[in-house]
Amino acid sequence: MQLRPMLAFLTTLSLFSTAICHRSAGHGHVTHRILSLHKRENSPPPSRNGKLSFTQTANVTRVTINNPPINLLTTELISDLYEFLLWTQPGPFKTTPKVVIFSSAIPDFFITHFDLGNLATSTPEGQSALNQLVQCGRLLQSITSTAFIAEVNGRTFGGGQELNAQMDMRFAGPNALMSQYENSAGFVAQAGGQLFLGPIMGKARALEYLLGSKQLDARRGTELGVFNNYYGDARTLRREVDALAARIGLFPQSALNNTKFSLSFLNPTTEQLDQQIADFAPIGASPQSQGVIRQSLQDSNETANEYELNIPNSVVQSLYGPELSAMLDQGKSVLDAVDDPNHRSKWGYKE
Repeated sequence: MQLRPMLAFLTTLSLFSTAICHRSAGHGHVTHRILSLHKRENSPPPSRNGKLSFTQTANVTRVTINNPPINLLTTELISDLYEFLLWTQPGPFKTTPKVVIFSSAIPDFFITHFDLGNLATSTPEGQSALNQLVQCGRLLQSITSTAFIAEVNGRTFGGGQELNAQMDMRFAGPNALMSQYENSAGFVAQAGGQLFLGPIMGKARALEYLLGSKQLDARRGTELGVFNNYYGDARTLRREVDALAARIGLFPQSALNNTKFSLSFLNPTTEQLDQQIADFAPIGASPQSQGVIRQSLQDSNETANEYELNIPNSVVQSLYGPELSAMLDQGKSVLDAVDDPNHRSKWGYKE
């Protein structure tokens, strides 16, 4: 942790001059190359699994996510996101974008939850995907030479919302909906999203949203600070985000790097993020959680059906019964429902 200020300073110097500063992952080793003597690498490589496409204008890269039907966080999508973020790290022989915009090609969906099939069966591929998802969030924060912007005009749930929360800025269109609904299923979020919502929303409001597994639309999310701004139509959303990105792209990357790094004290610590991963592992492997995962897979089929379109209320209704879900929607007391033996077993109470 003590190396971070020095590394940020060195990165700033390299970005300001014609040399670029490269830091090996997990080390403080720094090397320099004079880029004027070499051809610069300006474009990201094509995504290995074809889940991302790229368009570039000046210092801005737009990343379009396309993993039909719901932009599910499959191993393929996570791998493509991870490889792209690794490419955005400063290094010798290349320049990196000052701004990256993430948007979606799928109507109604930005990024949804982690592929539950990888939680239902413990495989090396599934564990690798979880690890890469966690690393994607950390790269969004540690790469201080690039500003990451989420252009959200669809649903962003679960793991997708965890990535959304770790973007530097988030802008919403009329179809934006978000939910960190893990508590309703008995889980904790693994990839760091919960920990970022406290500074964004404030502790009390974050707990209301997280513990209640509530959904936020674009307007309410903007009021609570989750979104920087809300726009009433997709065209205006795109125009305003592009205009902001182009404006940021005019300015020196060294200033961007310094400013983003200077605000990193607001982020959760590495130790806190690691603890959340440790908390998730035994919960996700428990028999009760595996039952929830199997039920959710059956209800969802991970397609754009009514279950996926109505998360988190569909999760509450499926797991705790339509009567309890209706009471929650109407704001009525749920004490009688919780006392019902059928609901008590679903809530995990033991007699």
